[in-house]
Amino acid sequence: MAQMGRIGKLLTFAVTGFPMKRFSLYLIPAVLIAGQARYARLGDFDGKVDVQLQAADPWVAAERNLPLTESTWLRTAAASKLEIELDEGSAWRMGPDSQAEISDYSRLSTGQRVTLLSLDRGLAWFTGEPAGKDALTMAVPGAQITFIRGARIRLEALDTWSRISVIEGTVRFSSPAAEMDLHEGQSIRVEPANASRFFLERSIVAIPLDRWSEDRDIALAAPASAARVAQRYGVKDLDAAGQWLQTADLGMVWKPAAAEGWAPFQKGRWLWYASLGYTWVSNDSWGWLPYHYGRWWRSNADGWVWVPGVKTVFKPGDVYWLRGATFAGWGALAPNEDWLAGAAPQLFTDTATTFAAFQQDARVIDPAGLVARPQNPLSAGGFTTALPSPAFPAARLEALRPRLRVGSTRVTPSIPGVNFEDTLAPPSPEPPPPVTDPGAYDPSASVPPPDPQQGPPNIGYPGGGYPGGGYPGGGYPGGYSGIIVVTPPGNPDYARRYPIPNRQSGTALPPGPASGPVTPPAGGPPVQPPSGRPRVKPAEIPTVEPRPPVTREARNEAKPPSNPAQTANPATTQPPAPVKPPEIRPRVVPVDVPKVEPSHAGHTEAKAEAKSDKSSSESKPAPAPAAAKTDSPSTAVGAKK
Repeated sequence: MAQMGRIGKLLTFAVTGFPMKRFSLYLIPAVLIAGQARYARLGDFDGKVDVQLQAADPWVAAERNLPLTESTWLRTAAASKLEIELDEGSAWRMGPDSQAEISDYSRLSTGQRVTLLSLDRGLAWFTGEPAGKDALTMAVPGAQITFIRGARIRLEALDTWSRISVIEGTVRFSSPAAEMDLHEGQSIRVEPANASRFFLERSIVAIPLDRWSEDRDIALAAPASAARVAQRYGVKDLDAAGQWLQTADLGMVWKPAAAEGWAPFQKGRWLWYASLGYTWVSNDSWGWLPYHYGRWWRSNADGWVWVPGVKTVFKPGDVYWLRGATFAGWGALAPNEDWLAGAAPQLFTDTATTFAAFQQDARVIDPAGLVARPQNPLSAGGFTTALPSPAFPAARLEALRPRLRVGSTRVTPSIPGVNFEDTLAPPSPEPPPPVTDPGAYDPSASVPPPDPQQGPPNIGYPGGGYPGGGYPGGGYPGGYSGIIVVTPPGNPDYARRYPIPNRQSGTALPPGPASGPVTPPAGGPPVQPPSGRPRVKPAEIPTVEPRPPVTREARNEAKPPSNPAQTANPATTQPPAPVKPPEIRPRVVPVDVPKVEPSHAGHTEAKAEAKSDKSSSESKPAPAPAAAKTDSPSTAVGAKK
């Protein structure tokens, strides 16, 4: 704060004690510190689409190839749809009756790109992948997601709830209730009015407009012209609208399929941008890259060709200006031409120059409104490097928009090795295991996926709950029931219903089987997420060894006959408990012991032999008759004891 105060004093002193020229010099370092401005392209659209670039600007009808800046609002009417191309190659699409904002679209001095797109209401799709350390975030009322790798998502924002569906890839979901990874085929629904819960859905309900978004993804994927240019948006249009030629002096150039007498910067108009000046918006379907990157050249053999160049700085349109009292003219500058207004440009001709009516403070210059072309423009006007800018009303600074339901953005930069970190503070506890599909697995995890035939691992968790199955009591592992899992029956698996060939984001996850809903106990108050509850690691769970069974000889009990039908297995009779098993005792099986009667020895021996024959018929191998005679009295005695 002290540093900001010194800067404020310095700027105040510069204004009051020095001329305005010196004040401008003080602002130069601040301009150099900021990164290059970013501009998105308004691409294909159908129906009625409106755009508001700044809060002080009115809503205007959308135009193809319109540059979109940070803080731009867009809205679509019924039966309308819109596609926006971002400079890193991603695509943002909006469905009918939708409104969205380009909340953050900047570039830091380190080159990192920060992108935040907010859907306030309606339906939207996004396909993209963050490059390097870029930050790519989508927001809906009640939640946001961050791209950690390439993914395709669908966003829905209604009056009472919002839904995020991951069509392909993996994203990081964040809400006031939880933060977790969402994988392909999963949806999550939040209610802004009840921020303490969310609904995880393990399937995606397909809608008709999903096919339109997928077709656009396929159309924009892998354009042939991508190997010729350094940009990643507006490239696909070059493939169908022209051809690439190899030249001896300029290298590879692109020639549009245009009629004879065509010249660049003829079809379109100039719009005033405070950060760019007058910016060209072309009516040509391919008119994005050739008018904002590189320059044009005209040769006798090939005619007009576009030279891509190697710089990635967005330009409003490299042209020379010719200004008169009531008109303005412009034309393309040659490659590597460092033109000054004192000399005629290399490509200047009367036929290559486009004219339009011009008045001071005009924010739009449209050649379509020209009544008569100047007869002698060099006599009626002169060359200039730029036209005078329109007046800036101070009231534009006071313009405000209504607040979006998504809310305002708060960005907290974090630089490892520079930020203050409290090393004495205890480490934050690990979050509880998220609710995952038992049939799905994370391909990034180091542990191999479980074998479905072997069943879940035999690991007990304190407080109830078992990973991979239904939770006792309808709660989360450890008794947490703040997460409600809803699996609508009969919903199709999006990945199987609409496959996309040659996916670049990785192998699709196998669809998991549907399971019953897990809900909190009825009638109870809503349970809040546990705060600071330590998670029990597998290494800390005690291992319980089952006790060996006690033999009958040690307990001096009668030995039952060897009959497998009457023999009990101690290992399956009473399984050990997960944490504290009870004492295992084998069940005593009643034995049919031969009865000894106090009579003659011959009768007793005959009865024992008959009983021995009966036992030999039921059990194999049978004991010898002699052993049966000697064992019968001892067994009977043991039974009496």
